[in-house]
Amino acid sequence: MDAKDIVASYFDALAKGEMERALSFFALEAKWDQPGRNKFAGIKNNLGEIIKMFEGIMSDTLGHMTVVPTGKMMENAGLVAVPVWFSAQKEGKTMNLGGLDLFEIKEGKIIHVWTFSADQPVDDEFWGE
Repeated sequence: MDAKDIVASYFDALAKGEMERALSFFALEAKWDQPGRNKFAGIKNNLGEIIKMFEGIMSDTLGHMTVVPTGKMMENAGLVAVPVWFSAQKEGKTMNLGGLDLFEIKEGKIIHVWTFSADQPVDDEFWGE
């Protein structure tokens, strides 16, 4: 499976709500860099911390959070960039934002993810501190 196939399989699992399968594409030592100034921002340094972040997001939104690709994946030397659309609801608030996810793949596993929001202040206000 090439890098784009791994990322596509991750998004496919997310779309089907198959979190265990989605997380199976990550290396145990994977990092996740979440931008901003909110309760989920910062670098997650291993799969356990990534899982904790995902669980927090799903708890915070009562499961009403989706991230879907909105364009072609672009690959360069083990890096895969994906334009995405984030949708979430909580406490009467709704967030719909574009963004970009950048994945680094090594030896068939996701080893680092950087996420970018099209409007970080809106993102931060939605998630809170």
